[in-house]
Amino acid sequence: MKETIASDSRPKRQEQVIVQKGSNDVLLFSMEDGSYYALNEVGNRIWELCDGTHEVAQLISILAKEYDAPAEMIATDIEEVLEDLRRKNLIVERGEDRMGADPRGAV
Repeated sequence: MKETIASDSRPKRQEQVIVQKGSNDVLLFSMEDGSYYALNEVGNRIWELCDGTHEVAQLISILAKEYDAPAEMIATDIEEVLEDLRRKNLIVERGEDRMGADPRGAV
């Protein structure tokens, strides 16, 4: 069963990933398990924006403007890339702790 990435989550690149830029793509090397992952131009732009400060909805908006494409199409592509990066443990989600620092759960 495929999980959906929440539009308010903030994906963040894992620190244990080495990035190697090539002429047409970018290679990610996970030091954790030794696996490689290749990204095209759009995938690399998504990777760059996964800094833990941008919500998925913001990624969609940014890329829709940059590539002059419909947000619906961009959203599908972003969700696929993020899900793949998450499955390969190259990013982590930063949306689960939205309740704040108050241990009592007060808002």
